[in-house]
Amino acid sequence: MELVTAGRAEPLDGRGLNSSYRVAWGRRALSVKVHCAERSSVAEFRRIGRVDSALRGTPWYPPILDLGFHEGAERPRLVVVRPYAPGTPADDARRHITGVVDVLADLAARGDGVRAEDALVGDYASPWLDGARSERSLVDPLLTGQWRALGRAMDAHLDELRCGAARLTGVDDLLVHHGDLHGRNLIADGPGRLTVIDWDEAGFSRRPADAGKALWLSCRLGRGDFALDPDATGLFLGRLHARLGMPYSGALDLARLGALWFLPRHGHVTLLGRRDANLGPWYLGWVQRFWTRFRRNLDLVAEAAAKLEAAAPPGGP
Repeated sequence: MELVTAGRAEPLDGRGLNSSYRVAWGRRALSVKVHCAERSSVAEFRRIGRVDSALRGTPWYPPILDLGFHEGAERPRLVVVRPYAPGTPADDARRHITGVVDVLADLAARGDGVRAEDALVGDYASPWLDGARSERSLVDPLLTGQWRALGRAMDAHLDELRCGAARLTGVDDLLVHHGDLHGRNLIADGPGRLTVIDWDEAGFSRRPADAGKALWLSCRLGRGDFALDPDATGLFLGRLHARLGMPYSGALDLARLGALWFLPRHGHVTLLGRRDANLGPWYLGWVQRFWTRFRRNLDLVAEAAAKLEAAAPPGGP
């Protein structure tokens, strides 16, 4: 952190709430993630640490080298240090669908038998399942003017999304949860060598939240574009069925679960605005584009799942 605060660390691009840096440390390159003060908590410290314990030894996982709080001018900020992952993220996430699903399978396997207290269990769907009315009310003052259509989309789809997420929620089994798994967070460094980065939201979940979000982010035609690619969607659902046993009949609920991530929350939008005044409007416009195509994309998911189910051999898994 002395190198970061002294301006001797290389800032890395990102539009999230946290800040990332590359630091030269002797002959090693390190990744330093500085969490925003508002979300630097003991619970976050414990979540990230517990996930690290569950995933150590996985080839694609960069283990924590140091984890702690930096006492700066404002509130203490959580700092996570890992090895820097060399390589290139993909602008076209469709190239990484097989790798993404393989990681999803590993995350599910690593969660098998894990026990975690309630404070460490949750994902982007949790606030909407636990307190949808409150979340909707809090964000409403932000959805004025050009964002009124976003509010109408929330009201039109929220109940449907919550029901889909509830149907995919288990009681006992936990999955290790990355929180933002898509092609851009898979760093390729040679044939077959991948590193999964950005573990800011890591924790544990009782539903396939990573898979739901990855469906939308890995199968779209391009970054910033929420038109799903039929071929990529079919590949994703087919691989998910083969690796995790996800039934094709659950594809629509998986899409509904993932869509909950695209509902704006007051706390997230306001924190983005504090980091950069342009980020709040950028984010609202980004998710509004998602909702303008939601129903057409949901129909596409249904068609892809139906084709896969029709082509499946009788008596197959």
